[in-house]
Amino acid sequence: MNAAKILLSLYLVFAIILAQFSSAYFFSKGKASYRKAFSALVFCISIYLFGYLMIINSNNLQEMIFWNRVQYLGLPFISVLWLTVALLYTRTIYSLKPRMALLLFAVPILTLLIRHTNSWHHLFYTTWEARQYYGYSSLYMGRGFWYYINISYTILCLLLTVITYFIGYLRNKAGYSKSHFLIFFFASLLPLIGIALILLFFGERSIDYSALIMPVSLLIISYGILRHDFLEMRTLAREAIFEDNSAGMVVLGPGKRIVDYNRAAEQFFATMHIELSNNPIERVLKREPKLLEIFQSESDREFSMMVDGEERFFEIDAVPLGDLQDESERMLKSIRDVTEEKKLQDKLRFLATTDSLSGLYNRAEFMHLAKKELVSAQSNDEELALLIMDLDNFKTINDTFGHAAGDEVIREISSIIKSSFRKTDIAGRIGGEEFAVVLKNASLEDAKKVAEKFRDTVAQRKVIYGDQEIGITASIGVAAMDGNTDDINDVEDILKRADAALYRAKAMGRNCVAT
Repeated sequence: MNAAKILLSLYLVFAIILAQFSSAYFFSKGKASYRKAFSALVFCISIYLFGYLMIINSNNLQEMIFWNRVQYLGLPFISVLWLTVALLYTRTIYSLKPRMALLLFAVPILTLLIRHTNSWHHLFYTTWEARQYYGYSSLYMGRGFWYYINISYTILCLLLTVITYFIGYLRNKAGYSKSHFLIFFFASLLPLIGIALILLFFGERSIDYSALIMPVSLLIISYGILRHDFLEMRTLAREAIFEDNSAGMVVLGPGKRIVDYNRAAEQFFATMHIELSNNPIERVLKREPKLLEIFQSESDREFSMMVDGEERFFEIDAVPLGDLQDESERMLKSIRDVTEEKKLQDKLRFLATTDSLSGLYNRAEFMHLAKKELVSAQSNDEELALLIMDLDNFKTINDTFGHAAGDEVIREISSIIKSSFRKTDIAGRIGGEEFAVVLKNASLEDAKKVAEKFRDTVAQRKVIYGDQEIGITASIGVAAMDGNTDDINDVEDILKRADAALYRAKAMGRNCVAT
């Protein structure tokens, strides 16, 4: 075998092994979309190189034509995949949407179909010829109409790839070091040189210069991987901290322009039918003024919205990235769903402040709120009244009907309290069968009328427990103060007055109101 043929074959075998290993490696590592695209790119390159290896080692024209067809299982997709990797890696796009994929891959798919049906129409290649150069076989093909469409699209994709990396180098939008962009920039420039050589000199020697140059591109990229490790640790860190974070993350650049975001942020905005893009946040959120205000703010804010019929709550935190005085300042907006936390906090707050049997405020919370209202009334020179209500003969009810019946009576009285007083009034259970209500802006006479009406409602109510009917009554003590009441300094003072009035009501025979 000729030495040139042996060297070229070994060169291609090495390149194919490198490509296959790289394809498998990057496919198995991480979830970043550009790594999947890069894996597909390298796999297509390996098919292309394998086909060329078999062509130069074939003995007749039919074998060469067959292996050329094998090449076209991967060759049409190389340039468009190269462009896809560039777009994803530089964060020019954040995912390959179906419509964009259809647009990008339309020509390669048509090329695949036309090449494999070429013998029916000769749109791709018009003639075939086997040639010998330096001891190895070479395949010469006459170019048809679709060949020039495909090669033009290939050049366009590679040019866009080079431009994308160059812009990425200038802007460094994805946050990588600039050397990363330079490596991909030069690795993408080489296939363009190979295509130029094919167009200019293929007719003379029928050498596939792209196949010879492509392994060099892979070596450059491999150098970048080994030297900078950016396809491993950096990507894994980004995936763990940014891409796979359950909190939505949006990075705002100068002019509050969106420069990056993760999947959780994409899903958050999708619930509002908003598609994120590399635009100023003012344009993206023009239909959501409340949310726009939050994203333009440099402070942490809360936001709520209806999702599937349920109100959900979010914390949107602002984290400056860089010097606040720097005009190129970036801001990270973190969006965290705190609905479950809020529900838990509300539940804990309810348990800490509410009497479990009656559903009214417990004694501690009632005293806390009553004290606040007393201070407010004194400060604003307003009237305030307090009612203490005690169930008559409650011990007899417990002894006669049982404690479960007593609990049912407590629940019934609580229900009457909730429906008999204003929402602005404060009601609580301050003892076993003792209840209290603070009436805002109420005089002693007003409070007495309200208390009498409540007493009458209770007296007419019967509690049904099992097959038994339990009658209930309540004694009520009423106390009040106005802004001129000098001897009331604390809520305990007015409570003592109402308690004294309650004892008077009990002494008067129960089921009555005393002031």
